[in-house]
Amino acid sequence: MKKLRKQIKESFFNPVLHLLPLLLFLVLDEFFGMGIAWKVSFPLALILVVYIYYVYNRILIWHLIFTSLFVIVSLIAGLEYLFPINPHLHRVFYEIVVMCFLLVFIAFRTQMMRVILKLISKVIPMSNNFNEMYRFIWALFLILTAYISVDLLAEFSLSKNTSFYLQLSQYIYTSALAFLIIYEILRVKIVRTDLLKEEWWPIVSDQGKIIGSIQHQTSLNDESKYKHPVVRVLIIDKGLILMQKRSVENLVYPGLWDSAISNHMKMEENIDQCIERTALERYALNNLRYMYLSTYSLEVLNEYHYAFLFVSCQQMEIKPNIVFIEQTKWWTQQQIEQNLKAGIFTDNFILEYNLLKRSGLLENSRCECDCRLKEAIYGNDPKNLN
Repeated sequence: MKKLRKQIKESFFNPVLHLLPLLLFLVLDEFFGMGIAWKVSFPLALILVVYIYYVYNRILIWHLIFTSLFVIVSLIAGLEYLFPINPHLHRVFYEIVVMCFLLVFIAFRTQMMRVILKLISKVIPMSNNFNEMYRFIWALFLILTAYISVDLLAEFSLSKNTSFYLQLSQYIYTSALAFLIIYEILRVKIVRTDLLKEEWWPIVSDQGKIIGSIQHQTSLNDESKYKHPVVRVLIIDKGLILMQKRSVENLVYPGLWDSAISNHMKMEENIDQCIERTALERYALNNLRYMYLSTYSLEVLNEYHYAFLFVSCQQMEIKPNIVFIEQTKWWTQQQIEQNLKAGIFTDNFILEYNLLKRSGLLENSRCECDCRLKEAIYGNDPKNLN
């Protein structure tokens, strides 16, 4: 669960932390001047860089982009001493600079996304971070635009209460920033809590090693294809193979016939737990016996499968759950052979059927092979065969 929480935080990182030094610099400069703003915001920026480097290293580049924005604004502030600006613009000069940079981020969002996706590990789905950051940037951009507009109107007006309006706009501006920060912190916390309740799939390497995780809907809809571990069980009885017809609503292989048990492993779930959960959910089966046959990798429409294939000789009553399975049917080898090229089977099953034939467990559908399978799964105890 600890790894999952970290993965969620990386995939849905709080954008406030990226821009906090910059926001703090702007607010402190408003009330205490540039000297105090530098002394407080620079150490905070350094602390955040070190923190993210050690705790969330995989998004360090993403964070450094916005840290660079803070450094640039700070350097421009230092140049103000060398190049004096219009007194009327002095109060909102840094806000104008920040607003211009934010406008660049908004205008070149697509280009930035492409660059970041090349630099950051594909293990992390960056779409959430992009969406959250740009939503936050838009809100900040609107606040800065409103503050600058009001401030300049008050500055150039001939009203006797100019100082009062300037001070009022200053307090409203800082209050709006504080509200935006608090709102974003609470919102991200709520979203992370909801994500923990959703189904997460492990991401594995070509060797089957877990290297990350991703929310399952994000994986299936993301432009990138991720490799996920799946469990597959072929159920055989008296030479017949039990198959399920996948629902037409499935994103992968809709309406095709597939192996009886097929499911993705959830994060922090092992193979046995996944098989037992699936057998119970789909067929109301308890204590399913099975033996390992093979492991293979296969590319499908939305993802890559790293499949663990098992075989079971099932003698218990099977009750398909219509919530998960549209239809089940026992197929003979002859029926399967006649329809292998008809386009009604999933690519997974076609591959698995060939593996099953090569294993010798379906030799001419003779009883001896069926008995050998039972013996391999249930052992030599005659009680287990009944």
